[in-house]
Amino acid sequence: MEKISPPVRIFAILIVLAGAAGMLAMRTMGASPEAAAIPLPVKKTAAAPVKTAAPAKVAASAPKAGASTPKPGPAKPPVNPVIRRSGFPAVVDKALREHAVVVLSLLIPGARVDQLAAAEAEAGAKLAGAGFLALNVANEGVARSVLARLKTDQDPSVLVVKRSGEVAVALGGFVDRETVAQAAASASS
Repeated sequence: MEKISPPVRIFAILIVLAGAAGMLAMRTMGASPEAAAIPLPVKKTAAAPVKTAAPAKVAASAPKAGASTPKPGPAKPPVNPVIRRSGFPAVVDKALREHAVVVLSLLIPGARVDQLAAAEAEAGAKLAGAGFLALNVANEGVARSVLARLKTDQDPSVLVVKRSGEVAVALGGFVDRETVAQAAASASS
């Protein structure tokens, strides 16, 4: 049996220590208490420069007699009826109030393939006129709520959810925009 040289031993020990430190850091950070949707980068268009008016001179006088401050009107009722909690994170319930069908892209932040898959799912949702959310499944609360709603042991990457909270379609792997659009359209009919 061949002996391992001292530099290789030191390197191996350093790798093990770095791995242990990384695991400890991840463990102590913990999951955030709220489920959060991961915003995807949005392309910004060039806007015209905003012109600012010269500052107005402020008069140091008392308010005029008879002038009243505007009072807020009565609160408007919600556009859509209140729906029961879907069992998903609150952001999903909010999206379901606005859309009959919502496409959920399950991703881990920083994973390039997940970001590409989320962009395709978002494009497919737009084609079908459905809502879209990207959910961070690295967040334990989000992952638990998603797993509780699935009736399968597969590992989906895209879920199509109806307003009732029912998972209409669970798609695994990388899914293109046309497939997502078709799944969302069939769920809305």
